[in-house]
Amino acid sequence: MSVLIAYATHSGATRTLAEQIAETLADLGRDPHVVDVLEDPDPTGHEAAVIGSAVRAESYETPFVRWTRRRAEALGQRPVALFSCSGSASDPAKQGRQKATDAFLAEALFEPVAVRNLAGWVLMDRIPLHERLLLRSMRTPEGDFRDLPAVAAWAREIAPLLRG
Repeated sequence: MSVLIAYATHSGATRTLAEQIAETLADLGRDPHVVDVLEDPDPTGHEAAVIGSAVRAESYETPFVRWTRRRAEALGQRPVALFSCSGSASDPAKQGRQKATDAFLAEALFEPVAVRNLAGWVLMDRIPLHERLLLRSMRTPEGDFRDLPAVAAWAREIAPLLRG
């Protein structure tokens, strides 16, 4: 079963999550294809999709939003799981919620079979100066907050949902 894993990243963390999802799905007998949305992958060549975006300033990456709108019809014709990647996803006060995900889903032209907000990283050396200044002024915690075992667990959880 071919699964498109399409992602948009800002500093690389979302790509690492997509790769972990692909590795786990491959271990379960799926045929994952990891592609950056900047390459405009076509979902029609796959039975299912797992799509994800980095979160910046409470929004999904613009190329991701444009790609999902352009490919909405094809995404709506197959099972799709959605994930976001942000440093703030590790904050227990958020209780797994992400404003960017809520806003995206409110306007999405397809309905995902699963949604998860996954922790990424906040590595100041990978972020443009203007964003670093803003994050530091907000006292944003720095670090690598990814939990790859949790990402793999989510991939195992969604695997049966991707069968359609």
